[in-house]
Amino acid sequence: MKNKTLSFIQMADPQFGMYSAVSKLSDSDKEDRRKRGIHIEYTGPVLDGFSKETLLFTEAIETANKINPNFVVICGDMVQDSDSEEQFEELMRISQLLNQEIKLYYVAGNHDVGNSPTQAGLDKYKERFGEYNYSFQDENCYFIVINSAICHDPSLVPDEWDVLISFLENELQSAVELQYKHKIVFMHHPLFLNDPNEGDSYHVIPSKRRSKLIDLISRYDVTAVFTGHLHRNNYKKIGKTELVSTGPVGFPVEGDPSGMRLVEVDDISITHEYMVLSI
Repeated sequence: MKNKTLSFIQMADPQFGMYSAVSKLSDSDKEDRRKRGIHIEYTGPVLDGFSKETLLFTEAIETANKINPNFVVICGDMVQDSDSEEQFEELMRISQLLNQEIKLYYVAGNHDVGNSPTQAGLDKYKERFGEYNYSFQDENCYFIVINSAICHDPSLVPDEWDVLISFLENELQSAVELQYKHKIVFMHHPLFLNDPNEGDSYHVIPSKRRSKLIDLISRYDVTAVFTGHLHRNNYKKIGKTELVSTGPVGFPVEGDPSGMRLVEVDDISITHEYMVLSI
């Protein structure tokens, strides 16, 4: 039997408008972020608009066209300000430069639906991007996308957490029944940074909901979970499952440059490399 293979590109955090927002942070703003574990260094001029993000995302899309993967997935934080039509329109303009034969999938991030999502924010996301919990299949893989902003803080939309968990378990069960070789999850927030028992923070899924997600991921032998949010790379494992946080297309934090990830999957294994953007 032929060994089925596919490739995809994972992007994260193009975040149109972040360079401008960061360039205007005061010293007290930066200190407040440091206390939350967000170490932002920026020494350039004060910026307006999103010209840096335009250059970076355009290069990312043009590179994807050259590679010609099965699909591209953007793991959240497409824009800095979900209320900005200008940021959204620029994201869409450049997204449409992707070869139409390459499928493009979006994943909800906290800047897209809010740190504490509201029903209005979720509805607006659906109008722009479509469903935020969904699945798709390609070759030997069953891919599942979930809205991890709900996992991070469902307090304003409490029913959404139950819906998400039910959806995830049903999709994983379907993948098992249909005998897919790989089950791969896309979301925005990492489960944890270093240890599954670590404390809660802005960066990760809180422990009381993290444990439920880890239970499902482990029980159903998920091959990998791909995330963003950190604006840097982070690699961990839990059991046999790879946990891969990919650096940003946009503004980088703590060392890793702007980039995107090329992933290749066959019946036996999954390999990936981080590709640095040159701009």
